[in-house]
Amino acid sequence: TQPTNSRFLATAGDFPPVILCEEHAKIFETMMMANNIPHTIYELDEEDGPYKCHACNLSETIEEATKPQIILPH
Repeated sequence: TQPTNSRFLATAGDFPPVILCEEHAKIFETMMMANNIPHTIYELDEEDGPYKCHACNLSETIEEATKPQIILPH
């Protein structure tokens, strides 16, 4: 399940910001630094939210969409 305490607002270049959990924020930071891409990560206050991590949500959405389904006739 995805964290609901995601509190990192991250953006790079002209892309819209995303909300990330701590794990994905660390990965984002590492990728941006390794590729010398200007970026910003802002930690939101605990009173803000609760928010869900966009990366975790995307992962679950893709997993659900690609799960095999059995379709029975009516």
